[in-house]
Amino acid sequence: MTIESIDFAQLSVEQIKHFIAQAQLALTDRKDNTAPRRVAIAFDSYNGRRYSRPWIARVTAWPVGGKPTLDWGNYVGSDSGGEAEVNAKPGDIIRWGQKDGRGNGTRAYWGVVAEDGSVDRVTEVQARNAFSA
Repeated sequence: MTIESIDFAQLSVEQIKHFIAQAQLALTDRKDNTAPRRVAIAFDSYNGRRYSRPWIARVTAWPVGGKPTLDWGNYVGSDSGGEAEVNAKPGDIIRWGQKDGRGNGTRAYWGVVAEDGSVDRVTEVQARNAFSA
């Protein structure tokens, strides 16, 4: 049954009210996947004298042959651990990591935000291809 096949003129006022109530329930049950949501990456404890605070960002632009433009998020926590968080929508590309002051343990990752808000890790090439899609 489609909405076009319903003859509302044949329905009583009570039946139409019931139909509207059912439609409103269906709308509230659906999530708007296009709205930005909080995306968080957990970080374990780290040596604050060696490592920087963790960072996270969402890619907002990526010109051909250039570096991506980033919208920075925040780290909530301390060197005992916490989460880096940023607002992103499904399909957005995010980047996160942590700098090693000694230079040999820096971590930087790429990810694509999934429909459920989780993050799928990808390579930089995969992230670039996903951004331009």
